Amino acid sequence: MIRPIDGPSFPSYTPPANDPAPVEVGTPTYYEQRLADFQARNPGVEPPDYYLGYGDKYMERFAALDSTDLSPEGLEWRDKTTLALQTAIEDYRIRDPQGFADLERDPDAFRRFAFASHPDAYVDSGLYGLSVQDLTVIALTPDIGDVLNQEGIDQTKITIGKLEPEDVPEILGDTGVQYLRDAGPFAFTPLGPSLAVGRQGERLFDRLTEQSWFPDITDLPPVGLPDLNLDLLPDVDLPDMSLPDIDLPDIDLPDDIPGIPGI
Repeated sequence: MIRPIDGPSFPSYTPPANDPAPVEVGTPTYYEQRLADFQARNPGVEPPDYYLGYGDKYMERFAALDSTDLSPEGLEWRDKTTLALQTAIEDYRIRDPQGFADLERDPDAFRRFAFASHPDAYVDSGLYGLSVQDLTVIALTPDIGDVLNQEGIDQTKITIGKLEPEDVPEILGDTGVQYLRDAGPFAFTPLGPSLAVGRQGERLFDRLTEQSWFPDITDLPPVGLPDLNLDLLPDVDLPDMSLPDIDLPDIDLPDDIPGIPGI
């Protein structure tokens, strides 16, 4: 009998906890890679919930928007903002690896840091060069719970505070351009406003159905119709509605009746 020889065992390698690895920005898996790097360096330690609970969540949700949801300018803003938010995280890692590693081990502090980077990323990427139609779609894309928590309220106040008076004419001009796109050839007819409002309503309804609290219509329970058992209905004798037999007199018509013209 041949007894197998056990091979040598080697301990698994754990990267240094305070040496976060670089992750390429602008990739769809950026936040997943940041999370994986943290977990590899800090086994068993609670990771920042921002990575998947906010960053990755909304990167995917905004990436799902297309030209039916946002204008070309709005889509460009989305891509610039995604890159800017990830760059803010990587810049901190490059600038202070030790400080970044410590920050990651405090999920609340990391979330505050990340949210503090949002207003500049939004505004510097051209937020206030968009139409009202785009701004409302963008505002309604996040879950209401993420907007109304303390970090969400703080970033909203800071973002609104960055609105300059000179931004207003550009917003109004872009709003008019988007109206022309939505109303098409009917823009200068009485039908134009209704078409534009309906188009924007579709966009906002789509954002509403993506909210985490909104029920999935496909999961709603079916409503059963009542079983109508006709056998339980009482017998009702209906009156005889047939016409009585009537003997009509025979009438002899003359053979020289003129025909009807055109027939």
